[in-house]
Amino acid sequence: MPKPTKSIKSFIPYLPLYVAVPVAYALVFNYLGYPIDWRAYGIGALGWLIALILRTPVIQIAGRLAKPSSAQLIVVNSSGPLEEIVRLVVLALTSFTLSNALSIGQGWAAIEVVYAAINGIMMLVIANGTDEKSIEARKMMEQQGMRTDLSPLVGVIERVTASAFHIGAALLIACQPWFVLLLVPAHSLLNLGAVRLMKTSIVWTEVFVAVVGIAVLAAGWLVHV
Repeated sequence: MPKPTKSIKSFIPYLPLYVAVPVAYALVFNYLGYPIDWRAYGIGALGWLIALILRTPVIQIAGRLAKPSSAQLIVVNSSGPLEEIVRLVVLALTSFTLSNALSIGQGWAAIEVVYAAINGIMMLVIANGTDEKSIEARKMMEQQGMRTDLSPLVGVIERVTASAFHIGAALLIACQPWFVLLLVPAHSLLNLGAVRLMKTSIVWTEVFVAVVGIAVLAAGWLVHV
């Protein structure tokens, strides 16, 4: 793994940019006539947390039964069914209206932005650590193709496009719940493609995620207007 050139202090100035991502989406949709429903926003964030919790046993089982490379594949592929099924359930229990889906999608994306910012800081802590646990963690990160030598700005850009995917997915499911059958494999393939591309080219990784995320958001918006 490349020796990290970033410190935790260097990450702090980028935190406002992470915060700006959900704020920007909120302002755009508010301008379009769809202000945030904070109840739905919170439910969306809760849905993401539930999907994350459900992934924990998958990680544990995969780690025990499979090789590291196979375990990573299992965990990455689990993201599609876990997140999209939870997203469907959340929308079904609340409302399939456009305004509700927009708020749920934004809340889902916003909590992931918070998670990404915290994860970015933790990665730098691990990358700069000299204790045994940090060294072991770095080896695992290297096996998974994770990099600590990238600018935090890359993470901000990724949050913009990943947020587009989450909002678009919520809109598509709200329009036709059966769209979940398409989104489950699409979501898993998006994550799998990003993980594999990250090992070779950060530029193509971001282009790939951006194209898919923007396409899903555009499709989600167009089916409602």
